Amino acid sequence: MNTVEHTLSQARRRRRRTLGIRVAIGAAVLLAVALGGAVVHFAGELGRLEVAVAPAEAAATADIDIAEGRGIVIGTGVWALPGPLALRIGAGGFVPETLAVTRAARNRGRVAVILRERPAILRAATEPDPTLRLFDAGSEGAELQGGRRSENTPAIRWFLDGAFVAEGPRLEIEVPAGEHTVDARHPWFVPAPRRLNAERGGVHSLTLPLAPVEGRITITSEPDGARVTHNGQAAGTTPLILAAEGGVHALRIARDGYEARTDTVDVTHDAPEAERHYRLARSRGRVSFALSPEGGTLSIDGQAATATENLRLTAGVPHRVRYAKPGHAPREAEFTLNPGEHRAITLALTPILGVVEVRSEPEADVEVNGRNVGRTPQRLTLLAVPQTIRLVRNGYRAETRTVIPDPGATRTVAVTLRTEAQARLETAPEQYTNRAGIVLRLFRNPGTVTIGTPRGEPGRRANEFVREVRLTRAFYAGVHEITVEQFRQFTHPGEPPVTDRRPITGVGWEEAARYCNWLSRQEGLDPVYHFENGRHAGSSAADGYRLPTEAEWEWLARKAGRSRETRFPWGDDARIPARSGNLADESARGRVPVYIPRYDDGFAQMAGIGRFDANAAGLHDLAGNVREWTHDSYDLHPPPPDLVEIDPMDTRPGRRHTVKGSSWRSGTLSELRAAWRDGSSAPRDDLGFRIARYVVGGR
Repeated sequence: MNTVEHTLSQARRRRRRTLGIRVAIGAAVLLAVALGGAVVHFAGELGRLEVAVAPAEAAATADIDIAEGRGIVIGTGVWALPGPLALRIGAGGFVPETLAVTRAARNRGRVAVILRERPAILRAATEPDPTLRLFDAGSEGAELQGGRRSENTPAIRWFLDGAFVAEGPRLEIEVPAGEHTVDARHPWFVPAPRRLNAERGGVHSLTLPLAPVEGRITITSEPDGARVTHNGQAAGTTPLILAAEGGVHALRIARDGYEARTDTVDVTHDAPEAERHYRLARSRGRVSFALSPEGGTLSIDGQAATATENLRLTAGVPHRVRYAKPGHAPREAEFTLNPGEHRAITLALTPILGVVEVRSEPEADVEVNGRNVGRTPQRLTLLAVPQTIRLVRNGYRAETRTVIPDPGATRTVAVTLRTEAQARLETAPEQYTNRAGIVLRLFRNPGTVTIGTPRGEPGRRANEFVREVRLTRAFYAGVHEITVEQFRQFTHPGEPPVTDRRPITGVGWEEAARYCNWLSRQEGLDPVYHFENGRHAGSSAADGYRLPTEAEWEWLARKAGRSRETRFPWGDDARIPARSGNLADESARGRVPVYIPRYDDGFAQMAGIGRFDANAAGLHDLAGNVREWTHDSYDLHPPPPDLVEIDPMDTRPGRRHTVKGSSWRSGTLSELRAAWRDGSSAPRDDLGFRIARYVVGGR
């Protein structure tokens, strides 16, 4: 124990003995005075509380007061009445504390408090202030600017006992009492640490002297002999070594015939020496060009250049410029710029022209690169570059040719225009699949066919009138009947697709016609069927989708792909070949009135499309599976004798329509013949349809 602590301990013992005697002699009198004479009444409820103060330096001078409650303080003892009690304890050089006394502490009769030392306040600055030592590195003079701060100026970094604490021109910080080291660091100055003995609760002000870094800058150039300006003052010629204090230094290096260079160099405590080598570029001038026609290619000294800008080029040396554009003779020029000169150069190209004669059969409008120049014949003088010539006439397919005019000879473009119908026929694919997934096959030159049956043919029905028909128009026919999956795209748009490749049945004629119109609109074709007030009001021979006409259906079933007409879709033999179609076979016995003995097609009822062999026309299921709607109304009037019908197509609205073909319910030879026909106005569960369309619409 040191002398100070021993002295304080003796003082505390004397104080406790004195206080103990006083309490023993006069406690009642003191309490009576303090509590206004109530000591007798409350004597049994008073409690003594001993307050222990730490550290020892604080205990020696501790001052205890009652902040809340009723009682009296004598030394480090507190006598208080029951109820809330809070004490305020203070000591010189320490931060006072207010302590709420708990019931447990009162029961123990003792409470302890530790006081915190008051920190010292440290205020520090530097001499000089580095923020006033600024160069304007952006100006050629680079003179000092008194007191004006720059956001690019490094800041002072302050360290206390080796740890970073703040950044800025000055420092103000609380520190604990004791010895400390304060350091101000700046890249342009030599560090200047200072020692400090901080007193408890004291305020200390320090000024740290900063000495500038003594550095140097070595400057060389290529070529040498360049003049050096340092912070606005002439400093000599390269090679050169400059003495430089810490800070930013502005340099300018100039030599006659060369572009001047400016630079800034930062001399710091960590890098007091800097080296700079400058490769000087020859002096330059500016050049701009006036070019005609626009849109060509400009090059200078073999490098591509932009004609819309002022170009900076080396002065004193020759330059070669070239301007070229297709269809024109190129131009070249050579020039030499003086230092700082701005020169304008004009380059106008001479066009190279050739003659093109344009003829067509029949006469047509002529467009050259999208611009109409009149009607054929035309003799045109054009640039010797690829020219797009388009010939246009109403009702004909436009034709386009590309030609490069020759200045030494006349080029000729001669075109025979095709009608739109001819062009469509020539370019029509033999087979295609439309957006709904329906496969269609092309029949270019159908030819003649005798539909119906003469009197006396076995199985003939009275409605099978003999008609001579000539089919002249190319048309597409569906390879298969329309499936449930394909029809649902129309009836349930936007819903997930279903996989059902059976033919759609239970569909009325008008609903089948609406489906055809929907398909036409999907592909930008003209709809065939017209509806008014929700009812069929007639048809047209447009190029949109439709049902096959009765004549087309019978031609496909008995003549297409054959050298002669046949009775049945498979031929003339009444015996049904295997895989001919889904008919009323042995498995349909009991489900149909008549079935075909010894014929087995593998399906008791309806089958999916394409499960049987195609006929000679390449179409499936023209025999069996489901009967099919046709386009025409059901007519029971015989045609005039010796009449040859050409492309017959019913355009009138009708209530009943012709049904062709057999189904899985068909078991008689009469039903299986290609000439069999019926009329219906209602859907059936064994009646579906396939689609067709003309390649070229209109009559």
